[in-house]
Amino acid sequence: MLITKSQLVNKPEKLRPHIVILGSGASVAAFPSGDANGRKLPTMDNLVEILDLKPILKRGEIEYKNCNFEDIYSRLYKINPKSPLLKEIEGIVYNYFNSLQLPDVPTLYDHILMSLRPKDIVATFNWDPFLFDAWNRTKDIVPIPEIIHLHGNVRVAHCLEHPAYGGHGMICPKCKRKLIPTRLLYPITIKNYSKDTFIKTEWEVLKRSLRDALTLTIFGYGAPHSDKEAVDLMNTAWSKQNRFIERVEVIDTKEKDVLLSQWAPFIIRTYFDYSANFYQSRIAKYPRRTCEALINQTVYALPVEENYLSPDADFDKLLSWVKPLIEAEKTLGINDAFSTENLGNSGS
Repeated sequence: MLITKSQLVNKPEKLRPHIVILGSGASVAAFPSGDANGRKLPTMDNLVEILDLKPILKRGEIEYKNCNFEDIYSRLYKINPKSPLLKEIEGIVYNYFNSLQLPDVPTLYDHILMSLRPKDIVATFNWDPFLFDAWNRTKDIVPIPEIIHLHGNVRVAHCLEHPAYGGHGMICPKCKRKLIPTRLLYPITIKNYSKDTFIKTEWEVLKRSLRDALTLTIFGYGAPHSDKEAVDLMNTAWSKQNRFIERVEVIDTKEKDVLLSQWAPFIIRTYFDYSANFYQSRIAKYPRRTCEALINQTVYALPVEENYLSPDADFDKLLSWVKPLIEAEKTLGINDAFSTENLGNSGS
């Protein structure tokens, strides 16, 4: 017996969340041609070149050849965490990422957000503003998941005294003070995730969500050696004990065997999916119904017809495509604050 596309769309269930974790590889995949102005997305391997840090490193007599930014920054921080050279580099990094602009057309990040529900979570390690900007332009049109920033973000500001955050220039609703920019968590061996109030809160949300998650997608995150603390925190929260059908999916261009070995502590039995392309992932195959598809496939051993989103659709077509999914979700008593009357007529 086949679970048809129509059955999948029209019979959403109240299930546990789907957690998505984004690394730098996700942003590179989402913006292969760069931002709206063609500015490239750097990774730790090419950040020195793209941000033209070589003259500064030469001036400081810092060896940078065959070294990625992670190694260089960690070395400088170990020598003197308050050095003017380090502060100069941090300023260049912040300003570059802050200058990036989201294209006007739908992007892979818009697709991720529209393919998940408010019960789900998207967590990013990335400094770039694209997830925040995509979330900000979509949140009042489509019911989408909350996003969390595990290493801070150039677009996000927060209140030091109250659990409030938003864009730069916004005001805390409690103390009426202007929100301050979040600091970026740079690549050092011991990051101490509990030191910064904002980052600590974001990690608490992720850990709580991971404990309850039914499925976990890791997209473009390589778990670098300087992030052992992060991987340990995620592993403790995910915890394979008392899990039976939960599924891990990795979207990455590395070989499958390498990823299987790397993420083995997270994999339940043999429930592991791999894709080198987001548009072949479970999120793209079963948008807004990933957990329903998983239950049917694992508990009931039923095949599920796929319901691919179109990667080339403009905003009007994308919103028309998502409308029946959202309409069906209203039967669960969720998304009541959203009207679908204008979906498919966004004017974008």
